Amino acid sequence: MFEATLPPELRLALAYAPAAQRPLQLAAFALDTKLAGIVGTAREVLLAQIKLAWWRERLAETPAQRPRGEPLLAALTGWSGPVDPLLALIDGWEAMLDPDEPNPLALAEGRAALGRGLAIQAGVPAAAEAARSALHGWSLASMGQCGELAALKLPRQLRTLAVLHGLARRRRGAMPLLEGPLALAAALRIGMIGR
Repeated sequence: MFEATLPPELRLALAYAPAAQRPLQLAAFALDTKLAGIVGTAREVLLAQIKLAWWRERLAETPAQRPRGEPLLAALTGWSGPVDPLLALIDGWEAMLDPDEPNPLALAEGRAALGRGLAIQAGVPAAAEAARSALHGWSLASMGQCGELAALKLPRQLRTLAVLHGLARRRRGAMPLLEGPLALAAALRIGMIGR
């Protein structure tokens, strides 16, 4: 249901997520896409801040307290433990609301926190720092803001993040990240063997 809303590189990267991690990773990236839509279509900063505050408040509640009927909230009930990474993602998107000085570095930090959280959710906390770096680099690259990225080794549970990082590393900040047959071949290779 959420996949249709995701950018092409995310849809492709999620194709390599292990079955056990796929639903939560899909929900996390759907949240990122939802927040991007709120910020990207904002005509008034205050209204966008209200919408972001709603998401912040709902995610801070326990799953049982959350309102029924919002499919994305339902999909995120699988997130166990602290929701700080999800809240950091919201904060990162809020930093992009300033029309004069959007803060892509704050967004990259919010997405990096999400990467760290996804590693913990996948049961590979030892890979949290690599997951953090992967989404930090991908975030900056997706906005054309990064140059050279270091190679990372991520476990199979985080193959989605490995594909995103690999695409960002390959393009060195050039846009779009998934352009042409060579980018597709690189994503397929990373998705299958992890590098």
